[in-house]
Amino acid sequence: MRGARHFSELTIWKLADQLRVEIFRLTSRPRFARDLKAQSQAEDAANSVCRNIAEGFGCESHREFARFLEISRRSINELQDIFRGAQIKGHVTVAECAAARMLFRRLYPALNGMLAYLRRTPDYGKRPRRTNQRK
Repeated sequence: MRGARHFSELTIWKLADQLRVEIFRLTSRPRFARDLKAQSQAEDAANSVCRNIAEGFGCESHREFARFLEISRRSINELQDIFRGAQIKGHVTVAECAAARMLFRRLYPALNGMLAYLRRTPDYGKRPRRTNQRK
């Protein structure tokens, strides 16, 4: 199996993009759209998840890519909190957020899996550092 050649081939990016579409659908509803600050924060956080996956994909090292995925994971946490606030304010109901919740439940472990993979595998094309070399 070959690796992804473009960030849009990554399952984590596809899930994040589906989440972004769902978030935009929810934030465009009149009750939510009237709260410009909450709408802007939700949309920025949804975009951040996707953007950081895309940006990290172009990194030279697994460690650097992992750093961007950690930022994406934080943006997911932020989104979940924003939508809890939106529920309290009456912008959305729990039922209306069901599709987004399902995507949160799929994306979070997928990101964690990719992070674990990046942390346990050496960077492609780089040799592991040798220690205790004798001259």
